[in-house]
Amino acid sequence: MLNSWQPNLILFLVFNVIFFQFYKLSLKSVRKDGAATIIFQVLAGLSQFLLIPLFGWQTPNTATILLLLLTACIFYAINDRLQTTVRKNLEVSDFSILGQLGTVFLIMYSVTIFHNPLVPSKLVGAGLIIAANTWLFYKPHMAKLGMTRYYVLGAVASLSFATAISIDIGISKHFNLPFYIGLTLLIPACMVAASERIKPRAIREEWDRGNKKYYVVTGLAWGLSILFSLRAFKFGQVGTVVPLEAGAVILNVLAAYLFLKERSHPYKKFIAAVVVVVGVYLTVV
Repeated sequence: MLNSWQPNLILFLVFNVIFFQFYKLSLKSVRKDGAATIIFQVLAGLSQFLLIPLFGWQTPNTATILLLLLTACIFYAINDRLQTTVRKNLEVSDFSILGQLGTVFLIMYSVTIFHNPLVPSKLVGAGLIIAANTWLFYKPHMAKLGMTRYYVLGAVASLSFATAISIDIGISKHFNLPFYIGLTLLIPACMVAASERIKPRAIREEWDRGNKKYYVVTGLAWGLSILFSLRAFKFGQVGTVVPLEAGAVILNVLAAYLFLKERSHPYKKFIAAVVVVVGVYLTVV
């Protein structure tokens, strides 16, 4: 049943929405963003390691792949760390729409680095994504873009994620899939801890202070959303899976409205989410 793209896509959407909503709930009591990031990463990574026996074991036989993985993990670490601070200070609906800027950066890399042609549909799609974000964050009473530092950090996080994807594209097929996902979470966790000099005691204090159930649900949902996303791409066509996965933006906007009571400018957010999904679709047609 799970060896087809449809059920994997549905499971991705389910766990992606859970991940976004519970991440925000978890951050309400967080004091040290770096320590919280590590908790999320470790829980997600270790949960994936538990699934290793369910998949055939394989590892790459060249050092080049490992080097690319480590390089990508640097940018995954930047994304993971920044997104905690951004998610803490922006609403879920805003962050889910902002995160789609990663698609724009991927298009830039495909043209400049991989020398893929820039067809009109991709240009229009990228323009729609940018336009939707610009419109969403535009503050009429201020007569300027409401680009606070959290919006900027969110854009940088999206750039880092797109960079990581561009570096390790296709690498997962050389690994046992849960093992690969676990590595892309646990290695960045070590990098965050080292770069911010976060000691185990600080992590323990953050764990004791926070809602442990929210932490666990967030970690599990994070790992599973990655797993089912990659499996959807394995069995499905990119042109089909990408826009359907982007539909998680709309679902997260609706879920945040219903469950997290994010009631500011709901129609504006919903329209922006729809425009973003259309933009993503145009980038792959």
